[in-house]
Amino acid sequence: MDDAPSSAKNPNGAASASADKTATHGCPVSMVTGEELLTLTDGELQGVLPFAWTRLYRTSAVEVDSGLGLGWSHSLAQRLEVAGESVVWTDHENRSTTFPLPTAARPAISNSLAEAAIYLGAASDELVLAQGATFYHFQGGVLTAISDGYDNRLRISRDVSGRILRLDNDAGRALLLRYERGHIVAVDYQVFRVESEADDAWVTEQNVVSYRYDEQWRLVEATNAVGESERYQYDSLAVITERQLAGGASFFWAWERSGKAARCVRHWASFAQMDTRYVWDDDGRVTLLNADGSQEVYVHDPRARLVQRVDPDGGEHFKSYDAQGRLTVEQDPLGAITAYQYDEAGRLVALFPGMTSLPPTSMSMVSYGSCAGVRRSGSTSVMIRAISHARLILMAMSPSTAMTSGGSCWLSGIRTTAVSA
Repeated sequence: MDDAPSSAKNPNGAASASADKTATHGCPVSMVTGEELLTLTDGELQGVLPFAWTRLYRTSAVEVDSGLGLGWSHSLAQRLEVAGESVVWTDHENRSTTFPLPTAARPAISNSLAEAAIYLGAASDELVLAQGATFYHFQGGVLTAISDGYDNRLRISRDVSGRILRLDNDAGRALLLRYERGHIVAVDYQVFRVESEADDAWVTEQNVVSYRYDEQWRLVEATNAVGESERYQYDSLAVITERQLAGGASFFWAWERSGKAARCVRHWASFAQMDTRYVWDDDGRVTLLNADGSQEVYVHDPRARLVQRVDPDGGEHFKSYDAQGRLTVEQDPLGAITAYQYDEAGRLVALFPGMTSLPPTSMSMVSYGSCAGVRRSGSTSVMIRAISHARLILMAMSPSTAMTSGGSCWLSGIRTTAVSA
């Protein structure tokens, strides 16, 4: 499969990993961009292929309304846009990922940095996006179905205006979306009564979640099936400032910059244990100043990959990646190295965990244009501990552990001296 790596981007144009793979803090603030990434699951559709009805608030999306008010998206808020020889996928987190347009000569294309792939579908106008074990089917740029590797499917039906009406699992169970002025006001759980073939054979058994909006159609309240409610407040540009839980606890945010470029500088709660300030620079580094006086540091590269983290106790973690965005080397605070090796298809084929010296068996691990290598040849053993663009550690050991200096190599543009035996 051809690979066309490019980072997914948030609506402010910054590289952005998926929310579950982004380093966050608090409730939760992204340690990459400083934006809020509040992810909440309001209900599920059970079945062979289960589906979670999830919504996400992303500060950089405060100019985007996907049916839940500015800033919010949901599990089915996806679309494809074809522009010339490219396809842009806007996913359920309001991130945009660009792929080359598949053709008969090039029917499948991966994007290793975005951890996704695009395929030609079975129908002439169908494109399929794959991420993890999930496949999203689009026709005419519109999401029509979700499937897994066994072709279990969730089918999407729409109303006359093109809005998603129902998601059903082909087993007589569905989620129904109800709207008011283009905004989702409720999600209901439905059952299909087999004695009738009419559309009204779908019967609502219970409400899953209800949503309430203010005069500007900003989401201000979500109420679950048992009547518990969360409430939200925003500034004039729809940047979140407060979240109140059903139990009464509240979380607050203060921001620098405005609108979709807003970056959190303080995050605290109605209970004293949580109060953190964030100090940002423009080189991917953020320092956290916690209420107990401790500090933490996160450093990301321009592709939103974590390369360094400093714990409150001063312990340092380092990570390094290849050109395709795959983790190649990581070091924990005790100095233990874990190295990863991949084949040409990007599959992990070797893992060398917790190394403080070379293992006794012969091996060779070759880097892919970034920082990594473990090589053994005869009586000479060289282990390259390439931790980040800012820090490299080289170590070599022979079977007798005698160490002498010699040789040199280039890693990530930095000339370093190797050690050989």
